[in-house]
Amino acid sequence: MRFGASLAVAFTLFTTPAWAQRGGIDQFMQMDLNGDGAVSRAEAERVRAAQFDRLDADDDGFLSETERGNGGRAAQGFARADSNNDGRLSRTEAMAAPYRGFDRLDSNNDGSVSSSEIEAVRGLMARQ
Repeated sequence: MRFGASLAVAFTLFTTPAWAQRGGIDQFMQMDLNGDGAVSRAEAERVRAAQFDRLDADDDGFLSETERGNGGRAAQGFARADSNNDGRLSRTEAMAAPYRGFDRLDSNNDGSVSSSEIEAVRGLMARQ
């Protein structure tokens, strides 16, 4: 199983065109766990859960500041996901965080980001 997208990427997928230009589309497509050329919401959720588990080094069900790292867009994503503002991120909070990037890419709102939706974004990025 491939879990190449980081939890930070899962939280902040495609928030800026610069992210896409830095290989974000390729990172996103690493969530295509069954290799069908599309990323379903279920695949994105599986990757998010697996990455949370990987980052939770002490297996306490929370990501501390040390475990999650500091700074940048990842810190902003974690702060938004920390719904009770206790300074740590529970697995429940991580899984409940919005999939903004996924939703932006899923232009037909069918719960899956298809290869044609990805190619449309690549085309937009190439024209910028």
